[in-house]
Amino acid sequence: MTTESAGKVLLGMSGGVDSSVACFMLQEQGFEVIGVTLLTNPLSLDHLDDVKAVARQAGIRLLVEDVQPRFSNLIIRDFVEAYTSGRTPNPCVLCNPAVKFDALESVADQEGCGYFATGHYAAVRHFADRGRYALTQTDAGQKDQTYFMYRLSQKQLSRLILPLSGFRKEQVRDKARTLGLAAHDGQHLSIKPDSQDNCFIGKEGYADYIRQHLETHGPARWLQLFAPGPVLNPDGEEIGRHRGLIHYTTGQRKGFDVKTTERLFVLGKQPERNALIVGSYDRVKRTTITVVDPVYSGLARIEPGQRLMARIRNSAAPVPCEVVPQPDGRIEVNFDEAVAAPAAGQSCVFYDRGCIMAGGYISDESVTV
Repeated sequence: MTTESAGKVLLGMSGGVDSSVACFMLQEQGFEVIGVTLLTNPLSLDHLDDVKAVARQAGIRLLVEDVQPRFSNLIIRDFVEAYTSGRTPNPCVLCNPAVKFDALESVADQEGCGYFATGHYAAVRHFADRGRYALTQTDAGQKDQTYFMYRLSQKQLSRLILPLSGFRKEQVRDKARTLGLAAHDGQHLSIKPDSQDNCFIGKEGYADYIRQHLETHGPARWLQLFAPGPVLNPDGEEIGRHRGLIHYTTGQRKGFDVKTTERLFVLGKQPERNALIVGSYDRVKRTTITVVDPVYSGLARIEPGQRLMARIRNSAAPVPCEVVPQPDGRIEVNFDEAVAAPAAGQSCVFYDRGCIMAGGYISDESVTV
C-alpha cells in the first residue's frame, strides 16, 4: 500500500515498542495519527499506562475501546472448547480478524479515518490484475507475523498500513532508542520484553487457566481432562501414566512417565478412556492432511493440483505441497515429504513466493491415530 496522500489513520497501540515506533513513523510520513488501545481482557490494563505515556510523547489523541465481552464470547470460549475437544488452538489467528481488526475498522469509520495501522511485521501486497490483497513476508526473520494474520478479510487488508514492513526487530528497537521512547515508569521501550502470544493467560499457564474457567463457567464434565490416566502404545497396551490429557498436544515428547527407554511422542488422545496414545517419531509424520474453513487471500480460489508452500505452525518452515480443493470446500494437502506432528486446530497457511494465497484449520481427521 502506498501512502502518497497522507490523511487520518487509526493506529492500534499496545504500549509495546512495535506499535509505539509505528506511531512516529506514520507521523514522519505525514499522517494525522489517532491512537486506540483495545481492552481485550483484564491483563490489558497492565499496559494501559504505557500506551498513554507513548501517546503523550507523540502528541496524539488516544481512544480506549473495551472489547472484553466480544473477546470472551469468541476467543476465550473457542480456546477452552478447542482444548477440551483435543485440538490445539491458536487464539491470535481468530482474534485478529474477528476482534482486533474488526474493532479497528469500526473505530476508523467512526473517526473518519481512511486507513488503520498496526505494528505487525508484515507487508500488504495488492494484486491489481486479480483485484486481490494479500499479506507478504518481509525481512523480519523469526518475527514474521503473517501466519497469525492470514484470516484477515480483503476489506481489512485494503485499508491496512503496516509501517514496520521494511524493518527488523533490532532496527525498531534502535529507532525507539533514538526517539527516546519511554514507558510510564521511565523505562526505555527499546528494552521492554515482547508480549506473549496468549495475551489473556498469566503466569498460571494455559492448563490452570482452563481449569479455573471450567470451574467457574463449566461444563464441569471436562474437568476429567485433568485426571491422571494410562499411557497406551498404538497397540492399546498400557506402558505408563500421564498427569491429565489437558497437558498434552500432538507431537509432544515430554511430560509422561513410560516404562521404556524408547523416544516416544504424543500421537493422540482417547478422552472416553482418559488415555494418551504415544508412539515413535515416524508415527507423528503425515504426508497428507485436510484443511477446513479456508479463507482466500492472494488467490480467489485454488486450482486442483496447484503447487504452493505450506506452514503447518508458525514456527515451521514453509514446505512444498500439492493443494487439491474438495467439492465440500475443504482442501486436501499432499506434501512432497512428510511433515512432523500437524495438530488439529492449528492452521495450515499457503504461500507463493512469501505471499499468502490461502489458509485454514487442520482437521481432526488429519491426525487420527
